Amino acid sequence: MPSNVFRFDESWDIPEGTPQEVWDVLSDAELLPRWWGDAYKEVEPLDKKGKGVVGSRARARARGALPYELNFIIEAAELEPGRLVVVKTFGDFDGLWRAELSPSGTGTRVKLTWQVIVERPILKFLAPLLRPAFAWNHRWTTPRGEAGLRRYLAAQKNGRA
Repeated sequence: MPSNVFRFDESWDIPEGTPQEVWDVLSDAELLPRWWGDAYKEVEPLDKKGKGVVGSRARARARGALPYELNFIIEAAELEPGRLVVVKTFGDFDGLWRAELSPSGTGTRVKLTWQVIVERPILKFLAPLLRPAFAWNHRWTTPRGEAGLRRYLAAQKNGRA
């Protein structure tokens, strides 16, 4: 596998929301800074297709623990209410993020697959040396997404979101 190609598989347990409630959040790119603010600094819609619509696009600016920002486009690729959210990304990295949702007790289990190719020239060039750091950065970012989603859904239920 080339040093600029990554695949991450993980799962989140979200007891604070049903699969539909979790899907409502994950399928709305504009909400990313509200629940995953540790990584997503800004998201701007690029069209008027609406939320939760295949083909809708948004421009995003994100940052992990490492000292660089990533700029990319998010496009909804597959959406099945309460079950599946798939988005494509284009820009500093090209990829496919897939979230499969299933009931788990009174909440939701989210099975995540993130396949990405780092395209930003300087990061692509440095990828052979920094591959472990890039993977560490992902492992730093992802738990913050899970925790943020749990907090956001809990706040929604308490009328504070």
